Amino acid sequence: MRKFLPISGPGVLLTLLVVTLSVLSACSSPSEKLLEQFTEYRVEHGLDLYRQTIPQDGESSLIAAYETVDGLFGIMEFDGKENKQKEVEKSQKVTTAVLAGNESTILAILHPDQKGNVKVHAGGQSEEFPLDTQEPITMHTLKDFYDDVKVEVYDEKGNLIE
Repeated sequence: MRKFLPISGPGVLLTLLVVTLSVLSACSSPSEKLLEQFTEYRVEHGLDLYRQTIPQDGESSLIAAYETVDGLFGIMEFDGKENKQKEVEKSQKVTTAVLAGNESTILAILHPDQKGNVKVHAGGQSEEFPLDTQEPITMHTLKDFYDDVKVEVYDEKGNLIE
């Protein structure tokens, strides 16, 4: 007759805890993995993040607005494979980056100390929206993909900011 030793003690409990945590971390969602990849990319490239979206389940990319170590203002659609990005020189009043993403056109407007409205002209249509008053950056997504986009930013009095 065989005798079995009882399984108990702190070593066994610690082993079970480590195994459980390993299994749970391996089961992280695709959006969590994408966030981890972007964090690694951002650190590796020295990007100073202004704002980013949090991908929901089923979304395969995130959008981020950032500043590079060279002082460029950029916007990126990050999918971990073929990341699309647009970087532009910063101006003192308003800086606009327009990115033709996978399914839409994404705008990022850096506007420290500016309040007002934005007018966008694309595909023979116009759209208007206010600048974010809580943060120095406004992000906006146009529903369609456009090659030629004109962005105008106006102050509170209706004067074009250049």
